[in-house]
Amino acid sequence: MDRGIILFLIIILLLGIPGLMGNETTSSPDEFYQQAETAVEQYQYEKAYYLYTNASEEYANSGNLDMKRESLRQAKRINWIFAEMQQNKTSADEIIAASIPNLTKDEREVFLEPGKSIQFESDGQTYYFEGIARNINYHNTTLIRENNRKSGESPFFDQVIPHIGVMDNPDNPLYLNHTYSAIGVMNIPRKELPANGTLQVWLPLPVETTGQNNISILSVEPSAYLLSGPKSSGDIGEVYLEIPLEEMIEEYVNISTELTFTSSPRIDRVNPDDIQAYDTGSELYRRYTQSQTSINVSQEIIELAQQIVGNETNPYKKAKLIYDYILDTLPYSNVPHTYISAMNISESDFVHETGFGDCGTQSAYFAALCRAVGIPARTPGGYQIFPGYAGTHFWAEFYLPEYGWIPVDVTVAEAGSWAYNTTPDQLKEYSEFFFGNMDPYRLTIQTDMDELFSGEPNPDIMFTIVHQNPSLLCLTSDDDVEMIGLASWSYSFKDLTNQSP
Repeated sequence: MDRGIILFLIIILLLGIPGLMGNETTSSPDEFYQQAETAVEQYQYEKAYYLYTNASEEYANSGNLDMKRESLRQAKRINWIFAEMQQNKTSADEIIAASIPNLTKDEREVFLEPGKSIQFESDGQTYYFEGIARNINYHNTTLIRENNRKSGESPFFDQVIPHIGVMDNPDNPLYLNHTYSAIGVMNIPRKELPANGTLQVWLPLPVETTGQNNISILSVEPSAYLLSGPKSSGDIGEVYLEIPLEEMIEEYVNISTELTFTSSPRIDRVNPDDIQAYDTGSELYRRYTQSQTSINVSQEIIELAQQIVGNETNPYKKAKLIYDYILDTLPYSNVPHTYISAMNISESDFVHETGFGDCGTQSAYFAALCRAVGIPARTPGGYQIFPGYAGTHFWAEFYLPEYGWIPVDVTVAEAGSWAYNTTPDQLKEYSEFFFGNMDPYRLTIQTDMDELFSGEPNPDIMFTIVHQNPSLLCLTSDDDVEMIGLASWSYSFKDLTNQSP
């Protein structure tokens, strides 16, 4: 379940929004900027992009470098809005037709209607998420099961279900500690960076948690420019470099880290009838029951959470009711995280309002619903490393006195419903496993979605909730180096575990 941004869309993004035509109007930089602000208020984002770009050029000409950078920030934000939302109605229909040829024109038309797909309005036109066809598959279990049948495998389900019921087997990989080696690599074409200035780089690293330890950072390159870290304690793992670009003379700027870590299974030991009361005055309780940037406990979510849990007062059982509700009502979807980030939409609000959610939004939604009924909850993130299916991932945890943080993964649990080769009993066993239990196929980078790394908050960094990828800054560049970093980064993993007791 890789949540990476589609590479070709990143390339399009870096080239700017297509279809924008300049005009001959001459304005002062302040006039350009104010016209851009007005265009944004009127949902004319394409027009605003052109105006912000012109404002930045005019501010540069006048020597006002602060406003030049602010104009570029706003143009970048609009680029991020369109990064995964570039399809018009015709091209969205073509994507559906090519991906699902059995659908008729009228059947495809349904998915182009408001509320049936992820879309937004700009400059009098509807724009659609590039993953529209993938989401049709995800929302139709018949289609996704048939696709899995053709491939001969049900991802995640096939890797887990044979091992759930044989916990006593000392060779069972699901219940073993797994030691991994990991290599993170970022190769940035030198020509995409300015001749001079400093490239600031924050690389993601594993962090010590209940289920993750023995972290060893073997190398960070180029080591000569390491400024702080490596840090693998606290709430987020990172290392920070400052690279002087005038010293970079090769074809690529190569940045990498190599490390090892151990990931442990987490097994439910909770007695639901033996749970103590929360200390509602504690810092932990206050922090993880309030609204945050990505986990917004709105009045609507409070009302829904209360409906879900009804008269139940046991926090473990309330969390289970919320877990079941999401599995039963919220099918997995790809979502446009660049759009969500640029529009300053809470992850939990997005899924609540649209009905579309991937691992991050589903997990944030679970946490918001838990918080709404007085259960501390959070959303750790990093990578999943299921054999054959490594990729960026988020999951959830809720807190119980005496027991600590209890893991939950509604997204991997839902993968059971995609399996073409399952029985009802297996499906129940599989989905129950991911409430309170966690497989050892994980790399945790941040303990919560809203944890900040050392470079935040910073107005030049757009992606402030996801730290599975590096964050880059270069104040001498007019290009979006943050997006360049996203396009250039990869983590690869190797399981070093000796499958023995």
